[in-house]
Amino acid sequence: MFGQVRVEFVFGIVIFSIIIIFIITQTNTLFSSLLIDSKNDILKAKSINVITILVEDGGDPPNWQTLSFNNVNRVGLANQPYNLSKSKINRLNSECDLLNKTELRNYRLKVFNETHLIVFCGSESLEPPKSVSLRYVYVDNGFGNVSLEVW
Repeated sequence: MFGQVRVEFVFGIVIFSIIIIFIITQTNTLFSSLLIDSKNDILKAKSINVITILVEDGGDPPNWQTLSFNNVNRVGLANQPYNLSKSKINRLNSECDLLNKTELRNYRLKVFNETHLIVFCGSESLEPPKSVSLRYVYVDNGFGNVSLEVW
């Protein structure tokens, strides 16, 4: 009777292997989706922080629109919270590189007044944005909005 394997033992090993493989693949799927959700949450937090600074803060220093690029520490478009400065908007529109100080990699910033787009900074992408932040503001003697999309 030496060297004989029972059918029940082989069947048990097969079932045990199937269960272990199933558990490993499900755990891998769960953690990869959690990782993606975590990255999306980080992007959303950064975009909310950046758009809040843009529409509520005057920047550092407050007269950054008249200074050279190297002297600008933080870009803020507001004279007062949610009331944007036309001169700061014009400077940002001509020098979108100022937004590189925000540490966003792939973004698209749009500022609209009542009738048309007045600022477009960032890049175009075929990929849908991971986070979209929108704030309604007062700009150019009327209402407008600021939209920030990141991916």
